Amino acid sequence: MWIQVDKGAKRVDGLSYLIKAGGTAPRIRSRKKQNLKAMKKIITICILSIFMLSVAVQAGKNNTVNVNPCPSASFSVWVKFIITFHRPKTQCKTGFGICFDVELGTDKATGSGSNLCLVQARIINAGQLELMVSEEDLLKYENGFALPYFKKGSVTFEDPYTFSEPVAKLLGAANQITIKSGSYPVVFDASTHTYTIIFPV
Repeated sequence: MWIQVDKGAKRVDGLSYLIKAGGTAPRIRSRKKQNLKAMKKIITICILSIFMLSVAVQAGKNNTVNVNPCPSASFSVWVKFIITFHRPKTQCKTGFGICFDVELGTDKATGSGSNLCLVQARIINAGQLELMVSEEDLLKYENGFALPYFKKGSVTFEDPYTFSEPVAKLLGAANQITIKSGSYPVVFDASTHTYTIIFPV
């Protein structure tokens, strides 16, 4: 659009123009073109900002240190020892419980006798004691006295029992190991003919 103005004019509709000798003003840039140019600048800045942010996030991922939030469970070795399945309150003579233990270590030990039963135990994850006894050893112990208790699927100990210090050390425990009174589930493994009980300690 061309606007004809006098040589002395300084503004037309609020806009300044340079005056040529012929008295004709240059072409006025439309507001649409100015707005379009401004929008292009804004879009370019946004795209660059997003690109830089994505690069920064990717760099942060590459520098991440892998940390294992939950260490794998720690198991001690199986320890063999002999016990009596009677109540401590009866001087290990009657009732069902755990009483009197003698450590045998990790080497192959002799089997159960008439008044002593061979068992194995180890400390497993979460500070638990896993105790395992074979069906054969339960049959040898006092003519199978304790076997019916294990076959029920759970055993009940009326008295608490604290293992001797030598047994606790062999198991790798930092403190005393005490089995609290209560009922505990029993798991039978038909392939090995063993009974297993897990105690929180």
